[in-house]
Amino acid sequence: MGRKYRSLEERLRLYEEVMRLRRLGLGYKRIAKVIKEEHGVSLSSGMISNWINGNCHPLGRCNKIVEGPGLAYAVCAWLGDGRLARDRKNREYCVKLAVKDYDFAEEWGRRLAEALGRSKPYVPRWSHHFKRWIVRGRSALLYSLLKRAKEDPWILLPYLEKYPAEACRGFFDAEGGVNQDKYEVYADNTDPRIIQLIKTLLEKIGIQCSIYERRYESDVFISPDTGKCYHRNKPICYRIQVHGKENILKFAEQVGFTIARKRAGLAQILQRYNRLKIPSSYLEKVAKALIATNLRRLGLMTRLEAARLFSIHPLTISSNLHGKTKTSKLLKLTEVEELSKEYFRTRSDEVIKEVQKILEAIVEIYNGHEAVK
Repeated sequence: MGRKYRSLEERLRLYEEVMRLRRLGLGYKRIAKVIKEEHGVSLSSGMISNWINGNCHPLGRCNKIVEGPGLAYAVCAWLGDGRLARDRKNREYCVKLAVKDYDFAEEWGRRLAEALGRSKPYVPRWSHHFKRWIVRGRSALLYSLLKRAKEDPWILLPYLEKYPAEACRGFFDAEGGVNQDKYEVYADNTDPRIIQLIKTLLEKIGIQCSIYERRYESDVFISPDTGKCYHRNKPICYRIQVHGKENILKFAEQVGFTIARKRAGLAQILQRYNRLKIPSSYLEKVAKALIATNLRRLGLMTRLEAARLFSIHPLTISSNLHGKTKTSKLLKLTEVEELSKEYFRTRSDEVIKEVQKILEAIVEIYNGHEAVK
């Protein structure tokens, strides 16, 4: 009798177990012994060596998975909008995504190709029936991995934890949104394990977030594209929220969105954070603070001397020097710096008025005329 044929799922489990044991520091012979004792399968040290060193793959002719940022993005985007399809007749294992944003579909096709070692990206195709852009790729290995991830999403962590930013970007592209009124970035999913997984990844890059339950108002969902009614399988949705200026700025810098409409929403929040709001009644005070800080920064006066000269608190100068105020970035403007030097020489109030004019112009550029009232 020939050698017993093992299923795709079994071969994948053996491969992952070998790699796990290797990460624990076990040698080839010790790994073979553990596999035999725990799984009843005999693997030669040579085969284990080839697997670990990448010389061959346990799935034979099946597509290989290339671990990297492309895989992290593709997998997490699939967790939101993905599907699996199997053609038993042609022995094809299909992984696909159906979305309404072309830029998202295009990016997923590029990342999926990267994850499967293809030189050319998968191209989105428009479906008139579903009113969606559809991208599909064939990979028995990825199909099997994602099928198992439906049962336990945490098996994906080894593929994601090295690339948490790309993984989170994929998920937020699929499931995320921006609430400008609440200064919040969020993502929804009906599986709390997936939401918790994404929370873990966000925290790896220093982004704090929170999770809460949302109950749907109705068990019936009406498709905005077809008008058909569907019954929800789960009445509760779980939302992960990113809020607070520091966390939003980190999200924008390290994660962000691929989808243009979501990028625009995030940009609106960032624009509000960056606005330079200075009421007209405070322009003179701010101008004096900038000049005083520059006199200290340029070594022309001590902090206390500059504070007494302009009748301001010394801590105001310290805050400007350490970049803790929104006007701190104006200190090194050539015009402001030169006017500060001129004030040191002349002690003229006209110099203060010139700095005020610069502030008025900057506020107008940032916010329009409504910012200065």
